[in-house]
Amino acid sequence: MVKVGGEVDSFCTKCQLMLAHTVHAVVAGKPVKVECNTCHGVHRYKGPAGAAAPRAASGAAGARPARAPREKAAAVPFEDLLGAKDQSSARPYSPKATFRLDEVVDHPLFGRGFVSALRDGGKIEITFRSDVKILVHARG
Repeated sequence: MVKVGGEVDSFCTKCQLMLAHTVHAVVAGKPVKVECNTCHGVHRYKGPAGAAAPRAASGAAGARPARAPREKAAAVPFEDLLGAKDQSSARPYSPKATFRLDEVVDHPLFGRGFVSALRDGGKIEITFRSDVKILVHARG
């Protein structure tokens, strides 16, 4: 059951990936507005491919003319992103350790992920299956 404040998988229009989103608005039991847990962009819910969203009847007041279909970017599943990394050298996460971009990390709470960005101030972004977390590193 979908509710406001819950999580759903949706296609993020900024990240161009199928990611976890927080539900902001629900109509007739279906999410209509969501916030990406990765980039925090707020947009309309875009469900998995093949799931049709409810539309207003044609001829309804304020109905928009049909648009030409756009080419859609393919959402890349987490397993494929992680599978492209060298998992044999995965290291346990520690705030004292220094990590590199694309390095695979085993976190005791969040599980296996990979370093997706290096930030200023000794912080890194790690992409896990459920979310992207900003963690400290190199606090030697």
